Amino acid sequence: MRNRTRAGLLVSILVATGCSASPGSSGQTGSGASAGGSGAVGGPGNPGTGSGAGNSGVSNSGAGPTTGSPSTMSGSLVGVTGSPASGAGSGSTSPTGGGTGSASGASSGSAPSGGTDGGTNSGGPFTCNLVLGLFTTGQWFSGTNPGGASTPFIKFAGVDTTKWEGKTQKYSFIEKWANPTDPVWAIPMVNPCAQNSTAPDRVVFVGHHQPWETTQAAWEMLLNSAIATIKAKYPSVKEIDILTMGRAPNNVQCANNNDKYTIISPAEEAAYQAVADASGGLVKVGPKYFVPDCNNSYIFANDTDYTTSASNALAMQLATYYIAHP
Repeated sequence: MRNRTRAGLLVSILVATGCSASPGSSGQTGSGASAGGSGAVGGPGNPGTGSGAGNSGVSNSGAGPTTGSPSTMSGSLVGVTGSPASGAGSGSTSPTGGGTGSASGASSGSAPSGGTDGGTNSGGPFTCNLVLGLFTTGQWFSGTNPGGASTPFIKFAGVDTTKWEGKTQKYSFIEKWANPTDPVWAIPMVNPCAQNSTAPDRVVFVGHHQPWETTQAAWEMLLNSAIATIKAKYPSVKEIDILTMGRAPNNVQCANNNDKYTIISPAEEAAYQAVADASGGLVKVGPKYFVPDCNNSYIFANDTDYTTSASNALAMQLATYYIAHP
């Protein structure tokens, strides 16, 4: 991601939590640790040890390492039909502070992992679903270019396009959505719902914050602030799904991409779940979704922005989930 300034709202939070930031570089998130950028996805990661043509891992750039122990789980993903997806990522998982590892260049991203909601069921079907997010969100949701899906979410067969609308913008980090007076709230609506466009009953929020090393406590504060603003803006809301950005295959950093924001940190994962668990059923952790491979999924070197093929894959994954959770 391209360079950006940190939002003033979060200066005190970052100081209080001991997070530091340095300027980012190319693309939406950059390789540094500045505040602001594209969204990341929630829920526990699934770095794998499965078979496949994996590339050797490389260390992340950024604001310095933190300590933590790696974890492992199966490298295979489950496809839309329920059978194991092909080309599971190989290599070790990433430590909490380092984000190192390896990933297959052919891991399928044909279906997302299911969302969780702290023990309550979806309140749908909903009349109007509002998607709030970043440039990368717009790539899969509405086909925002460059790299936008040729068959985006809102045009995917089975999605009721009359019930989905969105506001997405580059660098619309979580702290901007937390601020009720930030210009992100004035972003023009894409594909307004046929009914209740200004009073959506479900909000799908894609959150992202930097640096990658942000603590779980700081993440929870950010998420709760954004959720409070969403509730104030839309008293009609009955459900808020919180998602992170799309992940590298198996949430393991690709050897050919040093942008660590292509994977989700354990602290972010834990924060999303904790916020949902404490929400009394209003907030649900949305699905985890993955780019299909390391070699053809990112439009720029060492970046998070997707290619059209990757955006199509993500649109299909998310459409599959939300068709089943209308």
